[in-house]
Amino acid sequence: MLVNQKMEGVIVPLNDELKVDGKLELANSSYFEMAGLGFEYGASWERPNLLLIREAQFCDFFNSAQVILLCNSFVKWLRQSGIIVMLPHGLDGAGPEHSSSWIERMLQLTNDHYNVNSEPTNINMHAAFPTMPAQYFHLLRRQICQNYRKPLVIAAPKGLLWLSAASSTMADIESGTHFKPVLADPLTDKVKATRVVMLSGKIYYELIKERQARGLDDTVTFIRIEELAPFPFQQLEEVLQQYLCVEEFAWLQEELRNQGTFTHVSGWIGSVLRKMGRGEKEVVIQCQ
Repeated sequence: MLVNQKMEGVIVPLNDELKVDGKLELANSSYFEMAGLGFEYGASWERPNLLLIREAQFCDFFNSAQVILLCNSFVKWLRQSGIIVMLPHGLDGAGPEHSSSWIERMLQLTNDHYNVNSEPTNINMHAAFPTMPAQYFHLLRRQICQNYRKPLVIAAPKGLLWLSAASSTMADIESGTHFKPVLADPLTDKVKATRVVMLSGKIYYELIKERQARGLDDTVTFIRIEELAPFPFQQLEEVLQQYLCVEEFAWLQEELRNQGTFTHVSGWIGSVLRKMGRGEKEVVIQCQ
């Protein structure tokens, strides 16, 4: 978008080049987050086929978003909304007040009960923590292609924007590909792995380096849970069943134990392990 500051004229070259019916419009929201989110929420009502994304500049800029649009909007007004709220999350050197999106609070607001047969349409909002560009692409595509609308909260660390290891190929977004709620470790032999560490978010890339430095590539495997609500119970079970020699399961996060995603996922993971026939000692998931 090009703006003539003297004449106040605006030119969007893409609108001239792309021969499509829609138009691209870039606009800054009001700094008052409540007002901005309320407006964008109304826009998602008016145009349900609009891919509306609100990206917060800092983690704590959602303020009271959940009050008006996230957790109870459909129950109160019986109107579906597909608005997406992207919140930076993670220790990227921005200081303590800008390092956490309080994802645990968002997850506490979901009605994702421990029902393995629940449908994604029954949840009040979705929450995801993608770690690859292809996963972002498929999340956004799914948001507009599915036959229902639910708000989507995405934890989006800014550090992944310039991290070369967090990359995808064109094959990852070709026809026939889709969003994967659970990602198995592509670098570990499933037969040799004796310890499974489950996690979410950018800490995965830091752990890869640490694992290599300690010479644990053959015995420790990392499983990324990319979608947090609704929890991918069946997909996680399918991935864990591929590891036949595992002696220990653990959950790892960079947040404190009472923050982050642990309190949300621990019950789900325990249910998966019980269904797989693991002993009670293995069902007790340690947060590290």
